[in-house]
Amino acid sequence: MDIFLPHTDSLGTHIQQQCSQLYALMKTIAVKDLGLSEHGEQYFLGSHYKRLFFSIQTSAHLLYNSIRLSGKNVSDIVIMDYGAGIGSLYLLAKMIGCKQVIYNDILEEWKHNALCIAKAINKDVDVYIVGNIDSTLEQLKTLQIECDIIVSRNVIEHIYKLDVFYKTIDSYQPKAIVYSSTTANFNNPAMNLQHVLLHRRFEKQFLQQRLQYILQLHSNMQPTTALQLAKQTRGYEKSDIEKAVTQFLEKGVTPKKQYVYTNTCDMSYGVWAENLLPFSIHKKMIDSSGRKAIIVPGFWDTHYAQPLKNKMAIFFNTLIQTGSFFGFLLAPFIYVVALPKQVNSSK
Repeated sequence: MDIFLPHTDSLGTHIQQQCSQLYALMKTIAVKDLGLSEHGEQYFLGSHYKRLFFSIQTSAHLLYNSIRLSGKNVSDIVIMDYGAGIGSLYLLAKMIGCKQVIYNDILEEWKHNALCIAKAINKDVDVYIVGNIDSTLEQLKTLQIECDIIVSRNVIEHIYKLDVFYKTIDSYQPKAIVYSSTTANFNNPAMNLQHVLLHRRFEKQFLQQRLQYILQLHSNMQPTTALQLAKQTRGYEKSDIEKAVTQFLEKGVTPKKQYVYTNTCDMSYGVWAENLLPFSIHKKMIDSSGRKAIIVPGFWDTHYAQPLKNKMAIFFNTLIQTGSFFGFLLAPFIYVVALPKQVNSSK
């Protein structure tokens, strides 16, 4: 039997059993017949179904780690999968017996896709919420839902104002552990370079996007001035660009730099192209929300088609598990945890 979790305590054993069941169920579905949107089908096949074991394995680790940290029994856990898309976490959370499972995504399309998959394996969650963090938290308040855990996989690297995100959660859900994973591991040289190249590629597109928008707002502006403003508003979403340009024209105020390192942002939606942040910035943002930050290295997939890659992954995972600094240099992703004050981080 494939091992999704190395932990042999009662929680680990229970999650392992449900992972095996979910994996078997997911392998039987005919993805082309699910009724997914075109984009949803492509994403699901490319990002999850193609690496189904790793998708479920990462969900298992996120659930095990966050539930253990909460100190509660799984049957008492209220958990929200934030930015869930069409992964496996929200389904696994329900299968392991969490008291209440909330699915969230910003797009109605993804909710539809998630419902299709849940229906196909005859598993469903308790609440589906569509919206950004503000509207989602308002809906939770209306429904009188208090989360123990807000979990996400590869989401925080896209959130426009991550510091505001943590502060808003702390205001609405002060008892919730925010447990996130992200491939934007600043300390891994290979992942760092991968993100830098990605930023460089996207910034070529985003710069032109900002330039065209500024000229659309101010058609009489000199092209050289517009280009300079477009460069200075890197990392700004549309409404912030408009404010910055207005301030420049009325008061001569140069837009402040709103990104770190090589990061860049799609102005249309305020979505970062894999925001790569030093650990110190992650911790500063979480600390400013009144919470405690913990950053933990992730692990490599050991189910590649190539045996050599699997041997290397097993070796790297062994080094990561030693708990030394090299773990962060080798880990393909990291966990970023924002603990409420009352949670004992030693668990």
